[in-house]
Amino acid sequence: MPNYPRRSIRNQVVDHLEVIDSLTYGGREIAPSLPPGNVHYVDTFNGTDTNTGKNWDKSVATMATAIAHADPYDTIVLKGDVREELTASHELFDITIIGAGTRPRHANSGYEGASVWRPPASPTTATPLLKVRAQGWRFRNILFDCPVDAAGVYLERNAVDGVANGEYDASHAEFLGCRFESGLVGIQNAGGAGFVNVEDCRFYRLSGAGAAGIKCTSTAAAIPLNWQVRNNHFAHNASHILSSMSYSEIIDNIFGRFTATLAVDLYNQPSVGQGEYNIITSNYLSGSYGAAAYPAGSNNEWAGNQNVAGITTADPT
Repeated sequence: MPNYPRRSIRNQVVDHLEVIDSLTYGGREIAPSLPPGNVHYVDTFNGTDTNTGKNWDKSVATMATAIAHADPYDTIVLKGDVREELTASHELFDITIIGAGTRPRHANSGYEGASVWRPPASPTTATPLLKVRAQGWRFRNILFDCPVDAAGVYLERNAVDGVANGEYDASHAEFLGCRFESGLVGIQNAGGAGFVNVEDCRFYRLSGAGAAGIKCTSTAAAIPLNWQVRNNHFAHNASHILSSMSYSEIIDNIFGRFTATLAVDLYNQPSVGQGEYNIITSNYLSGSYGAAAYPAGSNNEWAGNQNVAGITTADPT
């Protein structure tokens, strides 16, 4: 396979954040730098929502409280087992949420070692874990145990102009080192949020009618532009990517076992003929390399991938 240079997650964060401090948990650095805002701490095991949330000893118990206290450019650090369904304000820009665990995972028999967000014990039907409506949100090192009938993270964009008029636009989001599994959809794009980066994430066991790791369900405001999907692992999903996209890059991913017809479809969702000029290269594509699993679409380029038949040199047919 072609050897494309990759920058580490740490270097990516350092490159475009103002370095003002390091964030530690148990003496271990969990974020090399922070945006120029405040830090809020969530500990679902030991926190209390009447606390200030300004350090681990004063941590709050719920993500709802932390988000309510947050201002643009703030950071929220999560330790524990979040059981919530939330919609964030469309005026809350550039929020970073970081899982404090060494790896995104479930709590083990009640022990504290986890950074997981999953549905409440009595979830509301077809409700995402988190609906984002403002630009520039970043998620790092979190396990999203997704709802069986909704998305883990729902990126929403409408056609209204201006925050004061009720504009929703979750473009410029970033997902680094996260895990999405065991539900319907990992990341859902409704309305055409663009310029989204998904890197070093895992999408696993997202199943059911219309399930997918990454899915676009509406292009009412725009076709999703300029997504970067790099160095992720997709496995055992009904579909891996089911999304209209244009001018996007799908590079260095592993598309493993899939359980339905489509593994990667960048063209026919949510309606035929939307999306083009995407670059899909340097990926491992499981199964048969053909239009049944990998619809070529219009003006997309698929050369330089690998599967059991060798290196691809043309669009799947």
